[in-house]
Amino acid sequence: MKTSKQVEKLGVFYVLLAAAVFGVFPLLVNVGSKNIPPLFFAAITTFLASLVALFYAALKGKLHEIKKRKSYTSILMVTLCIIVIPFVLFFIGSSKTSGLNSSLLLLSEIIFVLLFTPLMGEKTTINKVVGAMGILIGAIVVLQKGAFSFNTGDMLITISTVTYPIGNFFLKKALNHVSTSIVLFIRFLLGGFFLLVLSFIFEKEPNKMSIIIQNWQIIAFTGLAVLGVGKIFLYEGFKRLDITKGCSLALTFPIFSMIFLMLFFNEQPVLNQWIGFGIMLIGIYFTIKRPSVDSSLTKYAAKE
Repeated sequence: MKTSKQVEKLGVFYVLLAAAVFGVFPLLVNVGSKNIPPLFFAAITTFLASLVALFYAALKGKLHEIKKRKSYTSILMVTLCIIVIPFVLFFIGSSKTSGLNSSLLLLSEIIFVLLFTPLMGEKTTINKVVGAMGILIGAIVVLQKGAFSFNTGDMLITISTVTYPIGNFFLKKALNHVSTSIVLFIRFLLGGFFLLVLSFIFEKEPNKMSIIIQNWQIIAFTGLAVLGVGKIFLYEGFKRLDITKGCSLALTFPIFSMIFLMLFFNEQPVLNQWIGFGIMLIGIYFTIKRPSVDSSLTKYAAKE
């Protein structure tokens, strides 16, 4: 039987592992959306991720949980707030801006987390604010290179982060009834179907199969490895942490992006990026230092 501290440490490990995986996500979406219709790209990669979640559910022996109807409303809200609304806005926005801006603006989620989670029963503390803002400011310093411009695509990406805290609230409610694998499978399946319908309505490219064949590598990697495996790590972490702690640690992905670039592309960080690393590490320290809020005291706690 694991102690609460062991559970917390495991949650931190899973979320940081997910952040490492998601370090390449904005770049992949930015590159892929230049050659693949954005909504179709979002739909097909989401469907691929649902296959990973289905395999994980079968491996864990959790497929029978699909019958638990108590989770359906919460999973539908997760699908709406974490797949449908954000993916439509993010994939379209990424096709209209740079990969750098896409990465930077995803960090807006921390602001909305700090604004919304007190309404969900997670009290605001000094460690919570210092940790979250340290990660935010550090990430901005790491990613920022030269002048920053703001266009329509940037606005769409910023708006795409607003509903994430709401979706994570319903995720925590759903996890009171079913496992992470079932939440992921249903949300990916429903979200992928909805995005595909939108793609066929609004994107008129005549031969989508040829698009898949021409871009199968980036589609497969984004859907299977990044969305599929990455989200499993993320949700296993979220199950063990409060919303603010999970979201803050998940948004450390820029530090992993830079480590990846250093190791495999020989890109050497400049001074401001080293400063950003330091600020992020301070934020990570304060975030890990504080224990998660007791879930029984929150509004997403399991009801008797």
